[in-house]
Amino acid sequence: MAALSTLAWDAQAQEPSTEGASRPESSTSHDAKTDTSSAPLSPAEELALLELPFLDLMLPSNTQAFAPRPDHGVFDTRLPGYFRIPATKVFLKIGIGATTAFTVSSKRLGTPTWFTTSAIPVRGQPFFHSPGAHSTVTANPSDISLEMRGKTELGPMKLLFNTSFAQSKPTFGFHPNYAYAQLGGVLAGFTDSTFADVDAYPSTLDFEGPNALVFTKRAVARYSHPLSHDKHQRMFLHVALEQPGSNVPTSAGEPRDMLPDGVVAWRSEGGWGHLQLAGLVRAVGLQSKDSEDSKTVLGIGGNLTGAYHFSRKHTLLAGISGGQGLGAYLNDTGGAQYDAALNTAGSLKAIPLLGAYAGVTYAWTHMLRSTATYGWLKLWDRDLEASLDAKSFRRSQYASLNLVAKPMKGVLVGVEGLWGYNRAIDSQSGQAVRGQLTLQYRY
Repeated sequence: MAALSTLAWDAQAQEPSTEGASRPESSTSHDAKTDTSSAPLSPAEELALLELPFLDLMLPSNTQAFAPRPDHGVFDTRLPGYFRIPATKVFLKIGIGATTAFTVSSKRLGTPTWFTTSAIPVRGQPFFHSPGAHSTVTANPSDISLEMRGKTELGPMKLLFNTSFAQSKPTFGFHPNYAYAQLGGVLAGFTDSTFADVDAYPSTLDFEGPNALVFTKRAVARYSHPLSHDKHQRMFLHVALEQPGSNVPTSAGEPRDMLPDGVVAWRSEGGWGHLQLAGLVRAVGLQSKDSEDSKTVLGIGGNLTGAYHFSRKHTLLAGISGGQGLGAYLNDTGGAQYDAALNTAGSLKAIPLLGAYAGVTYAWTHMLRSTATYGWLKLWDRDLEASLDAKSFRRSQYASLNLVAKPMKGVLVGVEGLWGYNRAIDSQSGQAVRGQLTLQYRY
């Protein structure tokens, strides 16, 4: 997962000085000035790209680098790895990340390769009593990417395609991450939801991440407008229409989507970190299988996220989200049936939820750092038990602690311990622990 890192401060401290660019032209000869002006521009200078003030240098995922930026900012204006397509002004980069993850869990989980706390068996479910260790080895977090950047009359252009093979089981299959085009402040394609905040993702080795994290990728049409032109204190407003996807119990009918989901987000960022506030409105619908009867309820909520650098070594990442009908957007409830359900009277009710997480990153050295993460999530769905099921999800907790080393560029080695707690509507619960070792080389 992506997150801010205090190592960015060290990177900033090592940046080449730009003082010479602001000095008056006094002792420079005419010939020297002529030679300088005729020197070829670097890719970043040619594309007029700004440098972003934050980056996690030890993430197993490349989410921060792949995520679209409203002003096309980059983490390194030298654009390492990009090459020009002959006879064009377009730059291309091909990337690959080869990852292997070894896991050992205290019991059999519903998602063997991802630590999904809502999938931990509770008393009365299969595999609640599954003594002994359960191990998996998988390389499915590996990914490949193709990225193009250029400059047009309408502003910077970016095209990105990225897919991993990550699955909840140790099998291989395409897991699309990004397929979008961005021209100026307009974006269209498949990417992170505008309701999410990739820069506030705690840096977990586990692919899933904390239970209360807003983590979802969708078809998106987005416009981003700068509210500040100060490159040291950037501020933006995002307005987006996104792919809907009502998650309701199929026993009650088929999901019905009447309108796209709408998202508005405000964001402020700088060298100190960032803060983002996003609001979501959606129509969650249900269509009866046996009649023309259909029902729709309002889904609405907010997501406040951010990161703050306390020092060059300490970074805090946190998020809190809440509302009703938002289950599709959170880690523990996404892809299940927790947007809305029928009550005993047969009315469709949006399910209220509240979740929060916090992560603290500490950089021991330039190559070694740790992240501790805790998450809590609760649904108010007890009066919907008849439609959902007595063993359906109600509340969970998540905790992880890791140690990650990056001995050289592109190489990452890390170990992580995880603990999870799952509680069902009928108050039965279950717990599990997991250890993980991750090895990666990324180009």
